[in-house]
Amino acid sequence: MNRWLAPRRRVRRVVDLDPRSLVDRGIRAVVFDLDNTLLPYSAKELEPAILQWFEAFRAAGLRGAVVSNAFFGRAGRAAEHLGLMIVRGAPKPNPMRLRRAMARLETRPDQTAVIGDQLFTDMLPGNVLGMYTILVDPLAPGEFISTRLMRILEWIAGRRDGDSFPGPHGR
Repeated sequence: MNRWLAPRRRVRRVVDLDPRSLVDRGIRAVVFDLDNTLLPYSAKELEPAILQWFEAFRAAGLRGAVVSNAFFGRAGRAAEHLGLMIVRGAPKPNPMRLRRAMARLETRPDQTAVIGDQLFTDMLPGNVLGMYTILVDPLAPGEFISTRLMRILEWIAGRRDGDSFPGPHGR
């Protein structure tokens, strides 16, 4: 797969990732996508497993931010509930918001991970900046129309290079 799109690591869900493994890699902070990464698309409440995972996240000494193209009110409520800052600005995949998040988290790219469920809006800008990129499977099949279109491109990119990315209708 194109090195700009390839994640450094893949896990099924955020909760399958041990926060201490990030610390062991020298990661001090994580920038999270929201929709279908931490919260199923159109869901209103965070799952208990995510809330419990964030306890381990904080216990490991990690800090975090949400950078999402979701509506600000929804993203802000979720970020606040998780104890994360939210970073506004140009929509992803523009890397400026990731840069702004790192500035607010006071970390360099080599000390910062980005976790998301999309190649073009999460992995691409993270890889361009030299961050540690982690791809998760989407939490739910329902998605915004533009995301569904991007899934087709992800499928094409993955198939072309023989990777096991899902078809355009989900994992």
